[in-house]
Amino acid sequence: MKEGLTNREDNRRIVAFAGPKEGVGKTTLLLNLALYWADVQKRPVLIVPLDPLARQEHNFYLNIKERTSIADLMKILGTKNITAAGNLLKGKIPMSEYGVGVLNLAVNRKEILSLSPNILVPILSKLSETFDIFLDVESSFPMQAFAFEVADYIFWVTNPIRTHLNSTITLFKDYKSMHYSLDKVEVLCNGYDLPGSIPEIEMEKFFKKLGKDILLFMPWEESVVKNTNRKKIAILESPESAFVEGLKVILNKIKETKPIGKRDWMSSVSDEEFMQSASSVWSGVGGAGKVQEGGVFGEHEQVQEEDSEQSTLWEDLKQKVHKEVIKILEVERIVVSETAQASDQVRNRVGEIIIDVLGKQENTQLSREQRERFVKELIDEILGLGPLESLMRDPTVTEIMVNAYNRIFIEQEGKLLLTKYRFRNNEQVIQVIKRIIAPLGRRIDESVPLVDARLKDGSRVNAIIPPLSVSGPTITIRRFSKKPFGPEQYFKFGTISKECMKFLEECVKLKKNIIISGGTGTGKTTFLNALSSYIPSDERIITVEDTAELKLQQTHWIALESRPPNVEGKGEVAIRDLVKNCLRMRPDRIVVGECRGSEALDMLQAMNTGHEGSLATIHANTPRDTITRLEAMCMMASAELPIWAIREMISSAVDVVVQLSRFSDGSRKVTHITEITGREENNVKMQDLFRYKQTGINKEGKVQGAFTPTGIIPSFYDDFKAKGLEVSKEIFNKENKTHAEQDKPEEKKEENKQEENKEN
Repeated sequence: MKEGLTNREDNRRIVAFAGPKEGVGKTTLLLNLALYWADVQKRPVLIVPLDPLARQEHNFYLNIKERTSIADLMKILGTKNITAAGNLLKGKIPMSEYGVGVLNLAVNRKEILSLSPNILVPILSKLSETFDIFLDVESSFPMQAFAFEVADYIFWVTNPIRTHLNSTITLFKDYKSMHYSLDKVEVLCNGYDLPGSIPEIEMEKFFKKLGKDILLFMPWEESVVKNTNRKKIAILESPESAFVEGLKVILNKIKETKPIGKRDWMSSVSDEEFMQSASSVWSGVGGAGKVQEGGVFGEHEQVQEEDSEQSTLWEDLKQKVHKEVIKILEVERIVVSETAQASDQVRNRVGEIIIDVLGKQENTQLSREQRERFVKELIDEILGLGPLESLMRDPTVTEIMVNAYNRIFIEQEGKLLLTKYRFRNNEQVIQVIKRIIAPLGRRIDESVPLVDARLKDGSRVNAIIPPLSVSGPTITIRRFSKKPFGPEQYFKFGTISKECMKFLEECVKLKKNIIISGGTGTGKTTFLNALSSYIPSDERIITVEDTAELKLQQTHWIALESRPPNVEGKGEVAIRDLVKNCLRMRPDRIVVGECRGSEALDMLQAMNTGHEGSLATIHANTPRDTITRLEAMCMMASAELPIWAIREMISSAVDVVVQLSRFSDGSRKVTHITEITGREENNVKMQDLFRYKQTGINKEGKVQGAFTPTGIIPSFYDDFKAKGLEVSKEIFNKENKTHAEQDKPEEKKEENKQEENKEN
């Protein structure tokens, strides 16, 4: 956001002249009106050409030989003295004998690259205390956008030519989509009586469709052209002409225009956009560059309590506009559905309707950024998931948690943050839940107050409403990366060492049965996905999940997903049913996304009946807890089985347990790689092969530690060599720490110092 224009006297104005193309006659109109205005109002007028080509034509016509520019002055004073530059310029403006001065942006095109709205806005602000300012705006989008923001009024000059009208449609549509108001735009049709021109009635119809009336049809006069070629100005040479009579109408319109007054105007045109318009012309590269998105939705900073009154007014306006938009959608038979949500055409049309309805609201003054935010939020509300849409668009957000309608948390980089986003009320939260589950043929109400679902992008959704949720409806969305994490990402994040990952890779190739264990949010499924990438592509893989989350890279892969009962309590297909069915599908590998119940018994039976190399995840805090959990889940399936039989089954089926934990800094790490070695005296025997040892926390709050071998060589080590797999015994050497994530020397020194101080 740029510095705002200061308050000006009530009679000071900033007027802009723009058009769809060059050659429409706007400069001629501007020069004549500037002279006329200076004469009638008896005060100086300043012409500021917003021209990326830095042409000096206004100096030429007014016979002003001195070339003063903003760029020259900024070179002397520097950007830190913008206010001083504005004060200095007041006495440095080269003036013509008619009381009209010219201030160019720069003397040459290259110098324009050093300017920006951040410089121009405060300078124009200072100059507007003394001058009425006429902006001559060339047909470059950033220059025109800048004029839209700082001008009190804009005269849109066009010729009655089809190409000019086509360009006007495109530009007006762009300005509307960028949330610039067209209310302060007045249309001037210049040279309406030229041979072959589009008739006046057609011109009027054309602009009516755009929501604008034509203020004036300016005649073409040969004397104007002759005067221009002779470096003369029509109002001085032919004061009684029809052309000059037309100027009087425009002059009166400028008189009627209310200046900005006490309102602070700001430029939200970025410096990059503004300079790009000069750069593109100078370098010969077409286009003005892509407009950057506003900062409202770019970050999800921790919430700061807004002014309650302002927030209420915002929500009231949103509800009011929402109702009107829905009425129009019904008239136009635009159905708000899952299909509509994915349709750019529908989104654009809804955006246009919102802008039109918003423009008709009385006593509503919003800045460009506010309008942009308003339209975006309302589109999300009507067609999407409301305030959650912005969070869903951010790939860095891994989890979204709606604890209450006004309390939305996210997980970002492993940290939980309270965001600025909020729903209007509990009813809106429930509507979003219904929108999520509707395409799945599911329902949520008092009789079915909780639901698990999956979005189109694969995100897992859990929703609970009253009476089960006492604090109001809640939503939890677990999001997954579109591109699955690979080993390189895990090394970068410090989740596991290269040696440990290499060992697990060879275990997968050796067809060892692996259980990945961890608490909620430790990244079990993501890690399972990474391990599955080591399965050879010529093997048939079948995955079984409660909610499909795995994204395997192999082509020979079948994904199965369980199904809850319907509203009548029928049609349920449990994970256990799917695991049993897998055995009839000739799998080489069975991957169970998450074992939570009786399906654990079927999975262990599959592992023991020739389906080696299976993978699964389970909720547990330690490798030993993993065994206990498996025992409990097997007993859920068959209470008649003796505990010794279950333990025998576990010890013979499971080869390796990988334990994941989440640390205080939000990082996730593999803390144990444990081998199951058999059963002894009715207990499952296990031994740790690798451990992660935390050594401290650095100044940034990051956990420090190392992945350390225990010195134990796995009992199946000889199997690697038998299968032609290379695994060095050195990685199991307790003394060999070359693979470990070592503490930084300076941090180690500091740690030693602290220990010495304790001893002393």
